[in-house]
Amino acid sequence: MSVSNPSLFIRVLKVVLSRFGRVTVSGVENLYGPEGKIVVCNHVGWADPLWIGYSALPFTLHQMAKKELFDNPVIGWFVRNGGGFPIDRGRPSTAAIKQVISLVQQGKRVLIFPKGTRTRDQIEAKRGAATIALHAKATIIPAHYEGPEHIRLIHLFRRPVIRVTFGAPISTPLDASTDKEAALTLTAKLENAMSALA
Repeated sequence: MSVSNPSLFIRVLKVVLSRFGRVTVSGVENLYGPEGKIVVCNHVGWADPLWIGYSALPFTLHQMAKKELFDNPVIGWFVRNGGGFPIDRGRPSTAAIKQVISLVQQGKRVLIFPKGTRTRDQIEAKRGAATIALHAKATIIPAHYEGPEHIRLIHLFRRPVIRVTFGAPISTPLDASTDKEAALTLTAKLENAMSALA
């Protein structure tokens, strides 16, 4: 089994977050193995990337973050140290996509929110995650987050219950096509898997 060593920042963040919520995690064993993986999850607010990353430890979940976050040096530092890297969500560059593929091929875990928006509504998943998985020949781990949209000071005194579930792996065949039709088919499959976890 390949386990990455979390940075000191990630370990300190885990201690801090544990004061703000009571977390139940299931299926974390699905993250193990030598090969890189793409974790796909619902996205309800700015807090869920933190809680999903917390739940994935000892693995670090790398993730694309909107480039505007890096305009603020303090926020940018936190996001970068937490495994984030900038992307223009309106026009994602080829370089950013290649970076995700490279991370997966290096055996890393990458977190992607395929619906591309922070909402509890059921929105058709975008096919970006599937396209990346097909190019990287990556294993996909569907996940589900249930908890608050934000982290608030009141949570120090009334710690909310947070549930994170990592589902069964979805394999990408080595000879799989990378065209639009294949991406749409895989997108439907991972969307169904995410819905089943909910």
